[in-house]
Amino acid sequence: MAFCKYDTIGGLNDSTEDWILRVRAQAIWKGITKQTGEFRGYNIIFFDDYSSRIHAFITAPIVPQFEKKLEEGQIYELETFKVKTYNGDETNRAVRNDKHIYFTADTKLEKETIPGIKIPKHSFDLFNLEDMEAMKNDNRFLTDIVAVIEDVQPKVSYTKNSEEKSHVPIVISDGRTTLNVTFFNEMGNNFLETYQTADTKPVIIIIACVKVSEWKDVLNLTNFPATRFYLNTDHSAVDMLRQRLAMPNFYVMDIEDDEEVCEVPIMKISEIRKLNEAYVEKKVACEITVKKFDEKMNWYSPFCIECDEDINAVDGKYFCTTKTCQRNYPYPDKRFRLYSLCSDDTGTIPIVWPDDEICRLTGKTVYDVEAEESEVRIISQNSSKIFSGLHVTYNVSLK
Repeated sequence: MAFCKYDTIGGLNDSTEDWILRVRAQAIWKGITKQTGEFRGYNIIFFDDYSSRIHAFITAPIVPQFEKKLEEGQIYELETFKVKTYNGDETNRAVRNDKHIYFTADTKLEKETIPGIKIPKHSFDLFNLEDMEAMKNDNRFLTDIVAVIEDVQPKVSYTKNSEEKSHVPIVISDGRTTLNVTFFNEMGNNFLETYQTADTKPVIIIIACVKVSEWKDVLNLTNFPATRFYLNTDHSAVDMLRQRLAMPNFYVMDIEDDEEVCEVPIMKISEIRKLNEAYVEKKVACEITVKKFDEKMNWYSPFCIECDEDINAVDGKYFCTTKTCQRNYPYPDKRFRLYSLCSDDTGTIPIVWPDDEICRLTGKTVYDVEAEESEVRIISQNSSKIFSGLHVTYNVSLK
């Protein structure tokens, strides 16, 4: 007889429906078709005692079986359900998990009556505010953040399409990055009511499943049906941020000193070859001609958005191995990484072209290329034909 009768979210797969989980429901919201207003069903974010999260969906025809039992924050025993893998083209996903749960008519959902292993009240996948800039053009996922509320502006009310609308503008900061947040309609009203009753100031907010967008060239976070906010909640991230907030150097600003701008030295390839690790400048410029790209190397690399390091798959899962990060990525972000041979009149040198350079030259991101199978073939097999003979002045970082 097994010691524990429950499966884990991390161990789910689509091989069977005979699963049994003990999970907490963190967020529950209705799925409504925006164009028609049709009710599609209920969405739920579940997490287990490992803090592993997964999205679940109850389709409209079987909602009456479960609707009265649905309660945010409640711990459930969930049994007999389908596990499906995302197609990869879904947008605004609330959880970074490649699988989701699909309720069936045979699914059982019962509130916990006998206490078991302790499950935390919340489970978040928090990102730094400085990461939001990189996420603004990636509509695959919603994200979670923690920050200090710096300013709450008065509610703005207006009429749109004969309906009364409103929004509440907020300014948040983590000491290094400041961002605008806009809570619309009911979410804005709920925020104002809760904020006014907060005892501890400044207020630290965790926003779960927030959407990153840009309006008039200004980065902005906005609420989605899955979005939830938590003010001064009992969580380690809130405690850590408040400890930092008490320090005199909490607000860190990068100040450029025009008088100390250093020019990058221009060198020949033969001179670059003679440099070693003791070279102080670390960056040089060289005038080169692109001769050849290595078509056997992959044209992109997955990377950790938290620490900006490349990551590799271990047993089919992507993990950041940086000691200070250790983040798990079901679907890691990708960036260009092309390996080339370049030359001048003094010799030839290998150069790895980074993401920003390839984006600048092609006008495309990795995801633009992946969207067209023909373009993937061009990048991966015919890079030499695209860039060979290109003559550029290139800034080289010396590793």
